[in-house]
Amino acid sequence: MPSASETIAAFAADLRFEALPPAVVAKVKLHVLDLLGVALAASSMDFAAAVANVAKGMGGPPESTVIGVGARLPAPWAALVNGTLAHGLDYDDTHAESVVHVSAAAVPAALAACEAANGDGRRFLTALALGMEVSVRLGLVAPGAFHDRGFHPTGVCGAFGAALIAGKLAGLGSARLADALGVAGSQAAGLMEFLTDGTSVKRVHPGWAAHSGLVAARLAAAGVTGPRGVLDGRFGLYRSHLGDGEWNLSVLTSELGTCWNLLDISLKPYPCCHMTHAFIDCAAALHTQLAVAPEAIEQVECFIHPREVPVVCEPAATKRLPQNDYDAKFSLPYAVASQFIRGHVAISDFSDRAIREPAVLALAGRVVYREDSTNDYPRYFPGWMRVRLRDGRVLEHREPINRGHAERPLPDDAVRDKFRHNAALAIAPAAAESLIVAAASIERQPDLSALTAPLRTAGASV
Repeated sequence: MPSASETIAAFAADLRFEALPPAVVAKVKLHVLDLLGVALAASSMDFAAAVANVAKGMGGPPESTVIGVGARLPAPWAALVNGTLAHGLDYDDTHAESVVHVSAAAVPAALAACEAANGDGRRFLTALALGMEVSVRLGLVAPGAFHDRGFHPTGVCGAFGAALIAGKLAGLGSARLADALGVAGSQAAGLMEFLTDGTSVKRVHPGWAAHSGLVAARLAAAGVTGPRGVLDGRFGLYRSHLGDGEWNLSVLTSELGTCWNLLDISLKPYPCCHMTHAFIDCAAALHTQLAVAPEAIEQVECFIHPREVPVVCEPAATKRLPQNDYDAKFSLPYAVASQFIRGHVAISDFSDRAIREPAVLALAGRVVYREDSTNDYPRYFPGWMRVRLRDGRVLEHREPINRGHAERPLPDDAVRDKFRHNAALAIAPAAAESLIVAAASIERQPDLSALTAPLRTAGASV
């Protein structure tokens, strides 16, 4: 009986563009556009320069585009930089139930590998859909369990998806694709300890996953073999990382090619941890009802699932007084206070100056959480908020399904507007519009130049 990785590899080797349902193609193209906008917005940040400078120092052939860098770099290093940009603002998509940021590793891996292979738009979309789907399924085996054990599923699951993407674009057969998955298993990584002190390494997790996937595929092509039990073996991914839990391994291979879980990936309306979004919307709804100054708020109670608490509520001291931008992005009190005080939660609200604004921090200190194990996490990231005013009034609002979820999706026009806003931080409006057109017609492109050329102009006058 074939292992899970062998079954996935056989499916991957046989997959053709014509087998992709139109809804899958449309979904993937929309997420490519969203992801490129997020990466463009990040391209001028300090962390972008740090990672790009390291990658440029590694040398090697100019194979693939680096967003915001005029020159190309070797494909694995381009994937590392672009994956870091994609996740650097925490504005990229998430599959809620698997708790995986899917496109942040998959799109950079596909861009880099497709350029290196001189692939066309159809090959790009086929490989990307494959990698996105498998990344989601890897998380769905044990929803939320990687987080519970301190692993970042984006880095862990994303490496396998990237290996399939790169292997598919390199034309590997099923045996070598299975090797690529096996090799990726020894590189898949990502720890959640960054939550303790807000350190910036989380930004690199999808970049490292994309990089690892490309390296794994190249090693497999060169003859390095990987274990066929990398996923379901006695020392495979789930037993090594999660122990003997009640995970559902059938999710990995059931209805491959028929059921596309990537259709359930959520797009983000806010540049911060997805677990805070429904609460931000609660705050927005209640803010319109209050018609009072923030000083009139005595307390804001947020009812949240216990499994989300370690991510956005604890340690309480740093969540109420974030020490840096990443602390703030994973702070429920800060996000809620920003919405009440400023009326928005935007990229600019996570600058060094913004996270120290006294009025926001004062209100953040009055935001508390209550554990609510009845909500449907991780299927959704719901929000339930109760505001107590100093005059004795109590107001309440619930958001059972977070906005942007597949069951409550952002309209396509809203996604394009989000892209325009993000892209405007790096490229001219005309270049942004050309990217919108290119993303909508990827399957008709003989190569990726229409997508990649504007990305290399990041930093141009706007």
